[in-house]
Amino acid sequence: MPIQINKSLIGREYPPYAVTVERGKIKEFARALGDANSLYLDDRVGAASGWGDIIAPPTFSVTFRDETADTAAFLRELGTDISRVLHGEQEFELFRPLQPGRTYLCRAKVVDIYEKTGRSGPMAFVVRETSIADGSNEIVATMRGVTVVRL
Repeated sequence: MPIQINKSLIGREYPPYAVTVERGKIKEFARALGDANSLYLDDRVGAASGWGDIIAPPTFSVTFRDETADTAAFLRELGTDISRVLHGEQEFELFRPLQPGRTYLCRAKVVDIYEKTGRSGPMAFVVRETSIADGSNEIVATMRGVTVVRL
């Protein structure tokens, strides 16, 4: 039986959450990607760079999570459950590299919900955007993610 997605969530902003970037996590992420760029892995190279320290790979912010968020509640608000959900796509816009020891404030928002019919039937696409700001509230990165819901 087809379900209805709650489109009234468009524009919904979620409580901001802070993430402090750990040096070891940057290196672990780079190794997991198989990216041996010394700007991500070598403290001496990072210190000698224009950034003054190592930097995180451009997609590192995908690891940022609001540990207090109830993801099941978001799905219930949408009107679906995890069995109907697929990861659609992910996009990163980086204005300045993320660095270790810094705390960033993340603000997530549902920016769009639209429907399409594909070969497997009707689907809803939930587009969420998270802005990432530094300590002076300057946006340093934006993540956009699309969640596909089979209707």
